[in-house]
Amino acid sequence: MSDNLLENASASGVFHLAATQQSTIETAAKQADLCVLKADIVRPASTQDVLLQLGTALNFPSWYGANFDALYDCLTDPDWQPAKGHVLFINGVTRLRATQPVDFATLITVLQAAAEDRRKTHVPFWVLIDAPARGITTLAEA
Repeated sequence: MSDNLLENASASGVFHLAATQQSTIETAAKQADLCVLKADIVRPASTQDVLLQLGTALNFPSWYGANFDALYDCLTDPDWQPAKGHVLFINGVTRLRATQPVDFATLITVLQAAAEDRRKTHVPFWVLIDAPARGITTLAEA
């Protein structure tokens, strides 16, 4: 990985990252002084369950409504986790992809829209998902 890839807001976005590579990225993110957050979704029974677990893991404010609109609003709120940039590790959404493919696609769309919004403000915003998915590429430089 190049030394400053994670600091490059224009390169940031939503990517697939194998779990075995997460520690390398986490170390690089901390060295770049980026905010690192992890959401390990455990036994999701529904889309609502996934959204609730994301809200808890990412320390969303109390007004978070655990729906896709609220997810976008929280991720793009400049007051949420103020930092030089963010690296979010989201693990455990494979079951959502298998059981609720439309909702999984919506989740990816919302995360991509939030990343695009953050890129416009020149804030690196990386969302790294352990499940490969249509529409997202694997982070090649890990």
